[in-house]
Amino acid sequence: MEIPSDPAEIAALADAKRKHGDVLEAFDVVSRAEHDGIRSSELDYLLVFLLTELGDFDGALANYFKLGLNRSSDLKSRALEGRIRKDLAFLKAGDARRQGLADAAEVYRAAYLATGDPYPGINAASLLYLSGQEEKGQQIARAIAAHPASKAAANYWDLVTAVESQLLLGDEAAIDTLLEEHRPDASVALADRASTIRQFMRLREAPAISNALIDRIAKALRPPPVLVYCGRMFREGCDEEVALRARIDAKLDEIGACISYGPLACGADILIAEAVLERGGEINLVLPFLMEDFIEHSVLPGGASWISRFHACRARADEVILATECNYVGDDNQFAYGTRVAMGLAEIRARQLETTATQLAVLRDDAADLPRSQIAGTNADIAMWAALGRTTHVVPAGPVERNLEFPGIAAYAEGLERGAYSILFADYAGFSKLGERELPIFARKVMGPIGEVLDEFGEDILFRNTWGDALYAVISRPTVAARVALALQRRLAVPPPELGCAEDGVGMRIGVHHGPIYKGTDLVVGQPLWFGTEVTRTARIEPVTPTGTVYCTEAFAAMLALDGADEFTHHYVGRVALAKGYGQLAMYRLVRIRD
Repeated sequence: MEIPSDPAEIAALADAKRKHGDVLEAFDVVSRAEHDGIRSSELDYLLVFLLTELGDFDGALANYFKLGLNRSSDLKSRALEGRIRKDLAFLKAGDARRQGLADAAEVYRAAYLATGDPYPGINAASLLYLSGQEEKGQQIARAIAAHPASKAAANYWDLVTAVESQLLLGDEAAIDTLLEEHRPDASVALADRASTIRQFMRLREAPAISNALIDRIAKALRPPPVLVYCGRMFREGCDEEVALRARIDAKLDEIGACISYGPLACGADILIAEAVLERGGEINLVLPFLMEDFIEHSVLPGGASWISRFHACRARADEVILATECNYVGDDNQFAYGTRVAMGLAEIRARQLETTATQLAVLRDDAADLPRSQIAGTNADIAMWAALGRTTHVVPAGPVERNLEFPGIAAYAEGLERGAYSILFADYAGFSKLGERELPIFARKVMGPIGEVLDEFGEDILFRNTWGDALYAVISRPTVAARVALALQRRLAVPPPELGCAEDGVGMRIGVHHGPIYKGTDLVVGQPLWFGTEVTRTARIEPVTPTGTVYCTEAFAAMLALDGADEFTHHYVGRVALAKGYGQLAMYRLVRIRD
């Protein structure tokens, strides 16, 4: 993606991406500008604001003061401190939460009293309610409900401010009138609607406010679902294509989806992508392996004319994601893995937008009678989504012509198995400074606890190996890998004093990933061996991970969104250059939600 050099153009580009709900891309734009030394007050504000949108509230508050936004006379910058403190307060419980909310309320209240602007005022009012100061909150809410901007509701923000003030006052009829007369349309930024919903849902904690009414407001504001799609491959020039496209359009009208994730095989995939683009929507292509191999094995088999349509869609895609940057090796696990990555990314995006992810599948008419035991394919994709408890919208393929011509491929070596697993690499920064006298202490006080932590997870640790201070483990699934990684960090958070290396920068650094790999036998030592491109990639993450943290890949974050989102969260840190020139990856910092 080309980044302009003018700060105003950079800010406009980042804000456009944010408004469309792509907070990660917006953050990449702003952070790259900061890295290149391009600064402005608007870019400083956006950097901090986007950190709050990504859930990194500690990082947002630190940068708020580091960049001097606390010294700004701008209302937007002053109100941002209140938002960060509000977000941090919601991470606490009991009296600590109430006090944090009260402190945030005072920041907003001061901005409101200084300016009379309804935006900090309504935030102050809501936070006063949440911190048990309902009478003070009602006073501000009445003033805002009577404000000319609230009465006119001429734009989205005036509307939702008016609705929130009436919610605090308990005037259900006024809310219904506002939403009926000024219903938000498709021009309202998806990210703004999501932010508003989060604000309303937090008010569920206030005993005096009707949860049913909050849910009605959220439903009126909620963006359409994020789409993850799959479908039948078929030959070019099929007479049924026009009718199938009409059925896809009708289903998209019903769903209302405008953001999609999926592959781009010949047939239904390309039809869906073309339909989304013609509606002005966004396609995010998730290919299971290298593009050249995907074209050979999933596009060209339907005929050469699909290739130009593939490239036309690819050129207009918001993002093209390779689930693995390796060749196709004749393993259906590669397709299944790509599908799960697409599903996980759709789920992450849906949560950012406070909406849901749903599946669109183009299915052969008799597919319901087919067994669903295969690893890959449309039936397997539907079964995978159903196992997650999600909804699938089915479009009948009709009598499209299959008759595909797949190229042959040599099977991988005999005696090897393949599957998708979680991979962990870790080392102990500072190990190289230890002398001969400290090495036995290190073995006992560092490597010993590592072994104990791994033992706690039993058979979920499929493989483990160490050399020096390094650890390599293969783990059954992402949730377990996340627990292992964070348990290791917690156990070894403080360097053993006997090592005499308590200075900054000493401690564990851990990288985790999830992907398809080989399982075989090490022909040198005769022991089990787990290997592959994704193992090598994970090994390049750990050296660039800050000490005391856990970095995970976008693929791991996607899998975790499907497998254990209630226990963990991840803060986007941008595209990080891997060790030994192994390219760049979008990386996240993994944390446990309660921490």
